[in-house]
Amino acid sequence: MRFDVVGLAFLAVLLDGFDSASLSFVLPSLAEQWGVTSAGFTPAVVLTNIGVVLGYLASGTLAVRLGLRRMLISGTVLFAAGSLVTALVLPAQSLTALSTVRLITGLGLGVVLPGAVSLAAAHHPDRQRQSVSVTVTLGLAFGGTVAGVFGSSLLASLGATGVFWLGGALPLLLAVLMVRRLPAAPAPASEPVAADSTASAPGADDTASVAREARVGALFAPGLRAGTLLLWTFSFLVFIASYTLQSWVPTLLTEYGFSASRAPIGLAFLSFGGVVGGIVLLFLAARKGITFALMVMPAIGAVSMVAAATVGTGHTALLLALAGSGAGVTAGQIGQLTLAVAMYPPGTRTAGVGWAAALGRVGSIVGPAAAGVLLALSLPGDDIVLLTAIPVLVAAVSAAVLWRKTHAKDRTDRRDDAERKRREVTAR
Repeated sequence: MRFDVVGLAFLAVLLDGFDSASLSFVLPSLAEQWGVTSAGFTPAVVLTNIGVVLGYLASGTLAVRLGLRRMLISGTVLFAAGSLVTALVLPAQSLTALSTVRLITGLGLGVVLPGAVSLAAAHHPDRQRQSVSVTVTLGLAFGGTVAGVFGSSLLASLGATGVFWLGGALPLLLAVLMVRRLPAAPAPASEPVAADSTASAPGADDTASVAREARVGALFAPGLRAGTLLLWTFSFLVFIASYTLQSWVPTLLTEYGFSASRAPIGLAFLSFGGVVGGIVLLFLAARKGITFALMVMPAIGAVSMVAAATVGTGHTALLLALAGSGAGVTAGQIGQLTLAVAMYPPGTRTAGVGWAAALGRVGSIVGPAAAGVLLALSLPGDDIVLLTAIPVLVAAVSAAVLWRKTHAKDRTDRRDDAERKRREVTAR
């Protein structure tokens, strides 16, 4: 395994996850300081995710024009700048300014994940790509865990503004390190590669070929169409739940009696559960296949959400249920990218990862927005958590359909191979 590439890609995604979680854990504190309800920050939460969706959708084209290396570095610099500007506008206590800046920050965040996963996968053979993509994507859960564990301390020592100064400075330092240490994607022997800062530019015909492969239409080629639709459905539903919890758990916990300063601990349990879920996903996928793992893990998440909604106000039981919820939905969130890496050929992979993540992030807009509306309507937090379990269960069903199709195709391929070998033996 190329630990230099995987390590830098992992750190970029970790800081992506930290930035995404930062807004979540500062919301209760900002609501108190600004004298507005937490639901009033819904536009900032939603616009962050809209920016991420736009970044994901652009990632295939950007990979062709810039190369994976420069795309990843540029995305890191953009979301770092967005975090720094967020720190600058917070003292104005303007929801409009905050929402605008978060939209721009989201654009950078959206470019980082597909670039990091695709670049790391490109440096490894097929047999290692699933484990590499899971490892890199686990950075999201680790970033959320860091934010949750240290969120209270950071708020107490730095304040909300200081959190975003830190969230901007760290990725800038990482970008400098990536410029010095991160290699470009290797060119596959049978395929052209996009221009990169350390690779020679392809000819016009090669560029046109790569551009065709980066288009969304390539994801609906024969043999990919059904898988693409099921993958997108799964991604959309899992991200509804994942980002509803990630965006609003600290706020929802205040209804369970947690103080605004202690509420980030819920995000820590949610994210730590996600780390554990990702590790379980890695072992389960290695033994049973990624589609089987995507059936099992979301089902665990849905059961845990039901438990979180029904345990009452017991803080320990609630936090453990949140950890189980994080394990299930984060494993699904990671697994859909792993499936995209495995499903699509190299020329289409970045577009495939980007579009799968984008459809997921559409869910990340719908979920937090709907939860914000329900909060504004004074729906109890436990009811919101219970409703969030529904899309996770449907996602598990989508994975089951995909698993069945995959196994049917494998059986057909094995039967065809056996028949071909029989004919070769008979001919001899």
